[in-house]
Amino acid sequence: MSEHYERHAEAVSNAFMELLDEHVREGIGEAQRQQLAMLIEAAISTAVFEQLEHAADKAFAFAQRFEAK
Repeated sequence: MSEHYERHAEAVSNAFMELLDEHVREGIGEAQRQQLAMLIEAAISTAVFEQLEHAADKAFAFAQRFEAK
């Protein structure tokens, strides 16, 4: 994974933790925080991949129209 995505996932995870009450935060261990960050990172990567795929599909369609002319 991109280091940028990893840092962003950590920031989102930390922001989420800040939203929780202190007694709830205390019940969440480091392993769970890392799992949360990994889930967020996977979601970011999936969203980026889907957008790249969409852009590639558009470029392919454009190329086909261009070739047809």
